[in-house]
Amino acid sequence: MLNKSDKNNESTRPSSTHTPSRARHARIRDLLAVGLLWLPVGMALVLGPHASSVYHWTVALLLFVPALWLWIAERGRSLRDAPRAVLLVCAALLVWACLTLFWASGGHQVERIKVPLFIVLYLYAWVAWGLSRPERVEFLLRLTGLGMALSALVAMLAFPWRDIVWTHRMVGFDMLDGPNLSAYAMGAAFVWLAQLPPARAGWRAWWLVALATLLVFVVWTGSRGAWLALFVCLVSQPLWRPGRMARWFAGGGLLAAVAVIVLKPAELLHRGLSYRPQILERALAMIERHPWGGLGMGSKYTIAVGNRSWTHSHNLFSNIGIELGLPGLALWLVLWCWVGWIGWRMRAATLGRVVLGLWVFASVALQFDGPSLLRSPRPEWLLTWLPFALALMLMTRCASRASLQRDVTAGKPPIES
Repeated sequence: MLNKSDKNNESTRPSSTHTPSRARHARIRDLLAVGLLWLPVGMALVLGPHASSVYHWTVALLLFVPALWLWIAERGRSLRDAPRAVLLVCAALLVWACLTLFWASGGHQVERIKVPLFIVLYLYAWVAWGLSRPERVEFLLRLTGLGMALSALVAMLAFPWRDIVWTHRMVGFDMLDGPNLSAYAMGAAFVWLAQLPPARAGWRAWWLVALATLLVFVVWTGSRGAWLALFVCLVSQPLWRPGRMARWFAGGGLLAAVAVIVLKPAELLHRGLSYRPQILERALAMIERHPWGGLGMGSKYTIAVGNRSWTHSHNLFSNIGIELGLPGLALWLVLWCWVGWIGWRMRAATLGRVVLGLWVFASVALQFDGPSLLRSPRPEWLLTWLPFALALMLMTRCASRASLQRDVTAGKPPIES
């Protein structure tokens, strides 16, 4: 016969009939981890004539389909404690982007709607998996960084046998189709991996090797935007990361900068400013001509300077203004400033430093190259939607813990997800 306390425990214990459902959800969450790992590592590893199709189909099967299934199965409960104001601003940005398709140029407007859907599912995947496996998030990011370093090593070793237009500048494989974007992807991996030193001495050696590999790759690309972004990120670390390691990184960044300036000044000067001021001037003029609606999400345009032309503005923020107008740019700036604020506010936590490091790196790098915010998974996602997803997951986790603590204090049983 049960006493009163046993009856209370019995009443709050989940029914066995729900166990298979929870088990299915656990398996789906495990698949999300594979997808979250594959999204950055896959774009660095997949190669071949159909690399883009293979990559996007595998990302859809490993990440977007499971995320959609989980959203429907749990009725979006993972976002129950997410910051409402941020979700509203993000939703407003994506809805506005879809509305601009009514006046966007080119065809396939319906197909372009899938990009905001992919972004929503990517954000949901990080929040849902991060809440259910909080102790594994750092491990997943560390493993992803090691995978990116492996891809960088393979690309560098195979360089003499690869048919590359830039004969003296390193690029990744097919999905990383230019020196700048290749440097940004590997630089982002370096930044988040640098914040995640393993506790075991044996793993520490592999961690240092991976960091060195990524750094050599970024230097070999000749991307001065990535160099500057890494420099700013490294020398600013003592401001937001306590300990001796931050000072070592800052000192290393300063020594590297001095070495380049003294020994190889031509590497900084021989390409001049690469038309960046003139490109920005033309981009601002395009925004002035279409200030409110922009050209529409995914619209093609050309920026010409003399006899040279480019299909994007080489600056993510001006590109957003061109495509989505000032309303879209303002919404993104609100989200981006929020990411930086969360990174600074949570800098005492490891993941907070990951967010802040990525934010600092991306804020500099995306001034010099950043084709688009709203495209299918590309290297830009590692500098935009990844730090936003991590910040959203961090704040949702904090709110969930606070909500659970209030429930425990009030004597309420926890709500099953």
